Amino acid sequence: MRVAPALALVELLLASAASAATLTEAQESYDQNKVAVAERMFGEIAADPAALADDRAGAGVALARIAWMIDGNSKLALQRLDAARVTGGKACEVSAMTARVLRESHLYEQAIGREAALLQACTDPSGRDQVRIQAIGARLDDAADHPGARRQLLAAAKADQQLLTPDAGVEAGRVRLETALFTGDAEGALAGWKDYFWLDEGDAPQALQPLGVTERFTRGLAPNAAVADRLKLAELLMRAGFASESERFATAAGLPGSAASDPIWRKLTTYWTERRKLEAEVLRVNRALARGAPKDSLSLEGPAKAASAALMSAAGASGDPREALLRDYGIVASVGTTSGYPSIHMGHMIEDHDDVVTQYGHSAKIHFRAIDNMVANGFESWLWDGSAMVGGWTADGVIVHIRPGYVKSPLTGWRLTQDTEDRRKLLARQAARAAEDIAKLKQRPVASLEGLNDRLQMQYVDQILAAVRSRATSEADVRRLFLAEFSKANLNQSIRVHEGRHAIDNAMGLGTTQKVDQSVLEERAKLSELALTAYPRMALRNMDRSLEGDGPHDRGGARVFDGYRKWMEAHTGEIMGYEPNVPVLAQLDKLTDGQIREIAMSLDALAPK
Repeated sequence: MRVAPALALVELLLASAASAATLTEAQESYDQNKVAVAERMFGEIAADPAALADDRAGAGVALARIAWMIDGNSKLALQRLDAARVTGGKACEVSAMTARVLRESHLYEQAIGREAALLQACTDPSGRDQVRIQAIGARLDDAADHPGARRQLLAAAKADQQLLTPDAGVEAGRVRLETALFTGDAEGALAGWKDYFWLDEGDAPQALQPLGVTERFTRGLAPNAAVADRLKLAELLMRAGFASESERFATAAGLPGSAASDPIWRKLTTYWTERRKLEAEVLRVNRALARGAPKDSLSLEGPAKAASAALMSAAGASGDPREALLRDYGIVASVGTTSGYPSIHMGHMIEDHDDVVTQYGHSAKIHFRAIDNMVANGFESWLWDGSAMVGGWTADGVIVHIRPGYVKSPLTGWRLTQDTEDRRKLLARQAARAAEDIAKLKQRPVASLEGLNDRLQMQYVDQILAAVRSRATSEADVRRLFLAEFSKANLNQSIRVHEGRHAIDNAMGLGTTQKVDQSVLEERAKLSELALTAYPRMALRNMDRSLEGDGPHDRGGARVFDGYRKWMEAHTGEIMGYEPNVPVLAQLDKLTDGQIREIAMSLDALAPK
């Protein structure tokens, strides 16, 4: 779908955009870790009586996020959310963030007590799901802290879960799992576990299948279950990364009891303790970085090593820490720097198998791992707070896929194919965002373009919908097939093809024996995404996030977009609907899929010419 604003409206919006920062510009500054600059810009928008209500409210939510997530100031965050609520804009975002701050700051009674009002303010089903999940989580948190009130809190949590929509996502599975663990409901706990991992068949992701998942739930949650069976269930939850869930289950089940000296109990208690310590240290470092601390003044390698040593000692392990943590705890980790920031990427393995990738006649043997329930996923993922995150990495012939970054997108895409508030808002903001794109491109040849991104997203979700409709046997099949097709395409494009290209380049000696700059390697991987995936528009949108930044992904992506700009300027006659008065990159969505692939191959040294 293409949306082209009238020229007169574009010029009018450009004139107003020149006088003040836009919400998009403020968000871009934030995403580039210019937090102080972004905070000032958000503040100006929130205080501007002439600004749109949605912009003022959006700025207020962003200010609340900074106050809570970066500064740990729940009082100020809630004040900013109250101010945003008065504007009448973005009611669901305001409600969801309010519920989140109340829960995360342990104001459980307020989170529960204000649920009805927050739901009343929000009419969008997706937003209401977010509010409910936070309120349910607050009840579970409160139940863990106050056993005397547990029965009433759990009954209310179960009732609220019945009102979640099918699109509530994996966090709905998480709260269902924990509620069932508290109530000794083996069938409900296994159902919540399967919901979380999107399992239609089988009871576990591939790497966890040998652990006997159904038996552990059945025996561990049986009335009068043996201590050993309860320990094994707590261990399963720990190995899958359900940290608080495993600890709360163990406490509610009366563990350790007679198993205080059991090796499993020693591993469990050490894991819970060391994870909390490491998460606290990561948060301290992330907050310092967001407030301007020099990148080279901080490191997470020491805390990571200390946690590894404690975990290995508890398991009686020695040797390579990576092998020990994987064997005894299911942990996969990378510690060092990402985009120059001290970062830890650490999660729990759910897939583990060999594979081979082939591109343009070149192949590389790889080992594929998928991880979930992250302990940490790098500074930038934390800063972006769910709007984007690191999706994986390649090292030593192993491709690591980070699942949490891929579980929201399919549901978001599905909502955009329907007559939902998400789709209506995207279309309503197109004129303003298209104007912002043109203003940016008048200042520089390549820029992150939010209007273009919105149009690309609409185009590829419509493509995916058309593809699945062609093979669906009934309308009921369409949603399921769409989610599966979207997930498959997203994973293939950004992990298998992108990280696979890194593996091929490594096998060729690039970046190892040949000292090729990382931004060049990222550029090559992005070109593979564009040429070798089913929906190249998905790849275009995903890489156009921060082309103004100085990280290797940013610089590599900017060169790719500049290559497209040059091709388009030289081939205007081949672009359907080309407008000579509009910068070419603002018309990138007018290229056909075939042209997108052809240009990528022409820019890629590995592709045949």
